[in-house]
Amino acid sequence: MHWADVVADKLLESGKKHVISSGITPSGPIHLGSMREILTADAIVKSVNSKGGNAKLIYVADNADPLRKVYPFLDEKRYEDYVGRPLAEIPAPKGEGSYDDYFLKPFFESLKNVGVIPEIVDNYQYYKDGKYIECTKSIIENKDKAREILEKISGRQLPKNWFPWTFKDEDGKLCNGKFIKYEWPFVYFENDDGKEISNNLEKGEGKLPWRLDWPSKWRILGVTFEAFGKDHATKGGSYDTGKRIVEDILRYNVPHHIVYEWINLKGKGVMHSSTGLAISAEEMLRMAPPEVIRWLIMQPQPNRHVDFDPGLGLLNSVDKYDRMEKEYYDKNLDENSSRAFELSQIEEISDTKNQTIPYRHLVTLVQSKESANEIKKTLLKTGDIKKLNESENENLESRVKCIKGWLNNHAPESVKFEIQEKAPDINFNNEDLNRIKHLKEKIESIDWNPEAIHDSFYELQENHNTAAKEYFRIMYLIILGKERGPRLGFFLATIKQKFVVERLASY
Repeated sequence: MHWADVVADKLLESGKKHVISSGITPSGPIHLGSMREILTADAIVKSVNSKGGNAKLIYVADNADPLRKVYPFLDEKRYEDYVGRPLAEIPAPKGEGSYDDYFLKPFFESLKNVGVIPEIVDNYQYYKDGKYIECTKSIIENKDKAREILEKISGRQLPKNWFPWTFKDEDGKLCNGKFIKYEWPFVYFENDDGKEISNNLEKGEGKLPWRLDWPSKWRILGVTFEAFGKDHATKGGSYDTGKRIVEDILRYNVPHHIVYEWINLKGKGVMHSSTGLAISAEEMLRMAPPEVIRWLIMQPQPNRHVDFDPGLGLLNSVDKYDRMEKEYYDKNLDENSSRAFELSQIEEISDTKNQTIPYRHLVTLVQSKESANEIKKTLLKTGDIKKLNESENENLESRVKCIKGWLNNHAPESVKFEIQEKAPDINFNNEDLNRIKHLKEKIESIDWNPEAIHDSFYELQENHNTAAKEYFRIMYLIILGKERGPRLGFFLATIKQKFVVERLASY
């Protein structure tokens, strides 16, 4: 049974209605690693609802959190004074608007493209609107118990005058400060300059510390399930303290949960927005079909890390997805893989399989043809496709667009090529010139299709006692100006036979 269905069954044992939560602090570009969390949550929502339950997905933008530091992608001079300010109160790195919206808006658009439409919770606004008042009061009234829980479970000693609130200084920055007194709705503290400052808790001046903020959200939003990263699940971590806070002080049942592993960027390590070591969700969608992105998350167990290679590894991933799709319709998949495929879909699954053009074929065609329409005509000519329906045509155009994005940004040089308009100036030796002569004689007399072209090179090998790879090498050199290239049979079939013959004749 697929992991999403296992979780859904457990949730349905406790009732039909569920609130599935996900969220992030939008401190930088929101990457594929972060998308694992919400896609995991989305899979469980879909599973619960498919089993007759009523689940909704919410996404919490933790924009009340402060800017922790000047990240590598920020202008240091401009942002050094904003460190400590809530993200919602900081200007965007470019253009107009706020810092949080700058990163959240493209991410939410990406979510739509992968079939995820959550209810968005603006955490900063929740504080401003007084949604935290009840929880804040409960925690303050039980601050000694809260302190005991935090210290005992985390193993950390809190300051003697600790108060369960992150204060907001007169410069707008969140700070620890020295607690002076509390008279609802005001809390008074001394800042680093020794000045007495007050925060109005009803107006969300300041916020609860993370270990108190998180369990408060569970109660405020009615959360029954949440997926979160392994950093929160360590012994004595924020989940361990959160479940005690929510049960013992806020009097709410701790949500069910699942812990997910990180997504690693091949050869570089774990993706992190703050370091710039990441591929943003929107960038990912510019080079891979949305179904493939979902499948990368749906296929493995959440507690297994994923190594993502945006280079050749991406081609391999799409190939695997395409094979799985074929096997799904051939009914050759095991239960787990079949369900992973279903949960990867954006639209309703059709009764019959649509034509899918292999990514590797398209990588070749995109570099030799100027438009999707030309690519379509070539595929029809080579017999790789029949006439496309509307859905198949959209799929082709989407894949072409993605491949162009991949070629421009992440494709290794080994797969890139350019057809040389003029014959490259190459000083071939006499042996090679003889081989060119043999190639011309052979090429101009064969049927112009991938199989016939491929076979012709091995016929030359037998007839002239020369390794086929030598003929391959020559053909790549005179057409592309390099010794290697795409699969030659298919590639040559996509360009005119007359062009190839004339190019050979020019030597």
